[in-house]
Amino acid sequence: MTTIQMKNCPVNATAYTYIIGRIRALERGLLNNRLLENALKAEDLEQAIRVLSELPYINEVLQNAVKNPSSIDKALTEHFWETLNEILKDQATVPVGLFFQMIYDFNDLKLIIKRHLTKSPNDTEYPASFEWKRALRFISGERNEYLDDVYRKAIDAALTGYENVHNAQVIENLMDRAFLMEVKALADNCESRVIKNWLIAYFIFAYLRSAIRAKFQQTKIDLFRSIYWENPYVRFEDLAEIVTGTDEKVTETIIHHGFRELLPHDVEYKNDPRFLSEMEKNMDNYLMKFLRPYRIQAFGPEPVFGFLYAKFTDVRNLRIILHGKYFQISENEIKSKLRECYYE
Repeated sequence: MTTIQMKNCPVNATAYTYIIGRIRALERGLLNNRLLENALKAEDLEQAIRVLSELPYINEVLQNAVKNPSSIDKALTEHFWETLNEILKDQATVPVGLFFQMIYDFNDLKLIIKRHLTKSPNDTEYPASFEWKRALRFISGERNEYLDDVYRKAIDAALTGYENVHNAQVIENLMDRAFLMEVKALADNCESRVIKNWLIAYFIFAYLRSAIRAKFQQTKIDLFRSIYWENPYVRFEDLAEIVTGTDEKVTETIIHHGFRELLPHDVEYKNDPRFLSEMEKNMDNYLMKFLRPYRIQAFGPEPVFGFLYAKFTDVRNLRIILHGKYFQISENEIKSKLRECYYE
């Protein structure tokens, strides 16, 4: 069993008492619908930032960022990473925050591998639990470099897969596969029933998303297979029917898994990217609604996990709004992409 998988949620719910007090203070800086609506009405990027400066961290986070999408992305990403690490200083929260840490770690590894294979410069450092230079040296063949066993195996699988097919998509698939294996391991080891079920829903949604994207992109089934591994929640046969079957199979499979509410306005599947975009938004909103009832708890890991997911969603919403204002996208189009807030 890997070092990542061995970290369980503590049995004693009172272990979270101190950090929940800290969470309550941090929650005052979360987005809400009123602030989102006001930012949407802003005439340009500068005005949107002024509106959002009501959030206590916005001016500090964006003050040194050049007002363009890449700088804004970097600033927001680093802010979330700093918030996550502040919470992880409390040892009780480490298993709760591990899910979010792994999202960043695996995304960072994908980027490093792709840059290595294309011989592009790796001169930009992104947040991760490891030094990116150490990961790059390991990828380049220096096997004495220390990396967590989970990441070593994922890198080896991705490089081997790429050597076999020379298709960059297989790197994405195999790294996502390794990540989802860890998500399931977290669910298996988590003693919070709420977080366990949330992780299982996330796991199922990830496979449904990947299958529908593969259908849109007309991905060959053999390439799609590289993302899958045997599990008790989603059968490969069901996913394959989405990828290669009739349009009706998309709706049937989603309903079969008990998620009819994910379908946009209960309409039939259409080979339209807007359908996928709307359904992915519905998945994210489903996960948010799942956590909302537990935010008022005084004990246990649920309020901590809920806050982290809320903060993660806030970063996405801020990115959508600020990018939209930068590129002068219409208010309605920006609004259609926004996810629900933790506090309505």
